[in-house]
Amino acid sequence: MAFARFINVPSLIRGRLKSFRSAWLVSGFVTLLVACSSNTMRMGHYDGTTGETSTTVYSKYYDNGDWLLKDRLGLVILVDHDKKVIPVAHSTAQVLGALGPRDSLASGKLSFTLWNFDSVAHQVKFKSMTVPSGTMDFQNELFSVGPHEELERPAGSFPIFNYGTSIHAVLELEVEGKPRRIELDLPRRTEAQLKQYFSKGAARPYPWGARKVRE
Repeated sequence: MAFARFINVPSLIRGRLKSFRSAWLVSGFVTLLVACSSNTMRMGHYDGTTGETSTTVYSKYYDNGDWLLKDRLGLVILVDHDKKVIPVAHSTAQVLGALGPRDSLASGKLSFTLWNFDSVAHQVKFKSMTVPSGTMDFQNELFSVGPHEELERPAGSFPIFNYGTSIHAVLELEVEGKPRRIELDLPRRTEAQLKQYFSKGAARPYPWGARKVRE
């Protein structure tokens, strides 16, 4: 699978930085980027009204899922945040000073997982996916998933905002020869959500919940 095109990345980053700065102080609620590593991002929150502080720890995974065929065939889009070197910021001024174009970009490694709950095989043709940094062309890549099978395939990579907490994706595909369009927001899962949704026996944050392809 290969890229088709990208929008102008510097303009993307400038827009993200502007919105990032504007979100620091809203109605007395301050959000601080405490620290980043190659795998996690810590966001500190201070509520000026109550005086309470809290910290959210984000993982490196963005994901979401939807039905391709209701109750029979599901799809999960997963993006793995990959950044080799990420600066550590110790104050608001340092954070804002560090967010240059290079530091603000990371690579999102994309993969798709098909969940076939059906007793028959299904074919899915992947056409393209549009994300904030551009459009990926999958060149009509055809996946065939067997009965009661869970099939995962890597699908390339694309630039993502290093300090983001969500990725908007629009996927064009064909399911059993019929066109489908899936539009999803892929939230960046927190460490707490990973334990909540992906521990053994937990219900996944997708429409099929705790169902397994083989009951």
